[in-house]
Order: sequence, then C-alpha cells, then structure tokens
Amino acid sequence: MKKIILLLLIVASHLSQGQKLHKDKNYYLAAIGFWNVENLYDTLNDQWKNDEDFTPGGTNAWNGPRYRTKIEHLADVISQMATDVTPDGLAILGLCEIENKSVVQDLVNSPKLKKRNYKIVHIEGPDARGVDPSFIYNPLYFKVGKTTSYHVTLVTDSARRTRDILVVSGSFAGDPVTVLVNHWPSRRGGELASRPNRNAAAKMAKHISDSITTANPKAKIIIMGDLNDDPTNVCVKEVIGTYGDEKSPVVGKFFNPMEKPFKDGIGTLAWQDSWNLFDQIILNKPWMEGNFDTWQYHNVRIFNKEFLKSDFGNFKGYPFRTYSGGAYTAGYSDHFPVFITIAKENKKK
Repeated sequence: MKKIILLLLIVASHLSQGQKLHKDKNYYLAAIGFWNVENLYDTLNDQWKNDEDFTPGGTNAWNGPRYRTKIEHLADVISQMATDVTPDGLAILGLCEIENKSVVQDLVNSPKLKKRNYKIVHIEGPDARGVDPSFIYNPLYFKVGKTTSYHVTLVTDSARRTRDILVVSGSFAGDPVTVLVNHWPSRRGGELASRPNRNAAAKMAKHISDSITTANPKAKIIIMGDLNDDPTNVCVKEVIGTYGDEKSPVVGKFFNPMEKPFKDGIGTLAWQDSWNLFDQIILNKPWMEGNFDTWQYHNVRIFNKEFLKSDFGNFKGYPFRTYSGGAYTAGYSDHFPVFITIAKENKKK
C-alpha cells in the first residue's frame, strides 16, 4: 500500500466537476476506463470463429503490418489516458471486441505500455464473431480475487450467440471492487426490435450486481461497457435503474456519470450525423457516499482528443476508425474511450 500511495498522491484542484474535493486537502487519485477498440483480431484464421475477414486473404486484407499498426495505435492512446490525473495512467481498463487473450498480451507488451506491467483477465466466450470483453489492470492498484463470466441469451434469436459479461472481483487498494465488463447485443434490425436483447443483458448485469451487494453491502460495483444504448434508454435507465445527477441520489439506483454529457450532446460514436454515448461506466451507491475515507467517484472524461477524430470526408469529426467504407484508413477505433477518476483522502500529515 505504501508504494501505491506514493504513486497516487497529487493535488486535484484542476479536475472538472464531479463529487467535490476540498482544495485544502490532499487526495490519492486513480483512473478506471473502458474502450471498444473495434475488431482487435490477430491475422490467423480460427476455425471456431467467424474471423475470415480479418486474415491476409480475407475481405479486409488483415496482415501483419496492419495488425502491428493497430496495436501501436491502441497502446499510444491507452498510454496517454488519465496521465494528467496520475502519472500511472489507467489503473484498470475494460476492453471489448477482443478476439483472444493473445492480442491483449501483444497490447500490454507494446513499448508504450510494457513498463506499467499490466496483467490480463480474459475468458473466451460464445460470440459467433469470436470477440469478447477483456480486462487489464495494474497490480500496484488492483488485486484479483475471483473471475467468471455469465451468458446472455438473445430474446429475439436464442440460437444466435452473443458476448458474455466478464466479472472480475478483487481489492482496489483496500476496497472491495467488482467490475462487470459488458458488450451488450447490437441494434441489428432496429433499436426497438432489438431492445429485448439489451434488456436481457441489463437484467443479467443487475442480477450479478445485486447478488454481490447482498453478500457484501459495502462492495463497490462498476458496470462498464459498450451497452449499444444511450444513458437514457430503457435498458440503462429502467432495467439497471440509474440516475444522472450526483447531487440528487436516488435510493436503490446506480449513478450514471454518462447521462449528463449525453444530454449535453457529447458522445462516443457517431452515426448519420447523430452522436450516441454507448460506452458507459455505471456505479453503485458505495462509490457515491461523499466520504473520501474510502475510494469515491470524482469525475468522468470522454477521451476524444483531436488525433482520435477523422479529419476528412463525410466522417470528419467522427472517431477515426480502422476501416471506413470498406477501405483501410489506419485509424484507431469507431468509439472514443472513456474513464472515471476516483479519489481517496490522504489523512497523513
């Protein structure tokens, strides 16, 4: 713990609004993020997955140089996230659209991330495209206790396989924390027609969370992921049960720091000149008690730096993706990453 504290201690007065920090006190700060990295496949054909497009002979001509460029780009972004908050950057990062553990290993071993000594939790799931949620963490901050995954059954097509929910429980510098990394069913067929599938995923996430807090009411829960819905949609607002104003907590509900940015017109992905904020980090009550004796939520960021935006054509200003209109553009992802800042008071004199 002593080593962690030395790394976390900085003055926090420059951060944006959230749960207020007192300017005459010092805090330990850390950051927890999520990113849909858009089709992080290796170049090999896996006979058990629909990954043929991401092979050298496939539609995307996915070869070694393109794969290495993708890894370098992702590592560059992750290496920058939250470094204005703490020199260690992200303590935890949930990922989705990951083919296997090997590609995450390549990512964390890349030159810009290797010194952080990130560790990985990855469980292969049943998704037909072969992409899963994944979880990386800095062992100076987080100690893994238990890992598992939960199936989500599609209501509209129970024979079609979708992504599991990855659940990682452990200790974050002394506090019990469980992270649920999600990638909920898509809007294929339209938002309304596909809504029952995301409601089913939300019900599963809520069930997992409730089970954990029933066993330990002080356990801190993070529901993160690409939910394929906005903070105001039914699966989030009603099924999970969320509120968006930290100054007006609602008993029995989760705080969603993404609700206010979304209402302000800020998003993480764009479609037909409209912004969505599918990438969310949702928190249960123990994160929002305002007593910084334990780790508490402070603020939220959408990491939408200019270099992550397309600067040409019809998609100018959109996230700069790897392929656009079928053409290789050597971008980053079709989603912006997000992260929250958490804080704990340093009471040492």
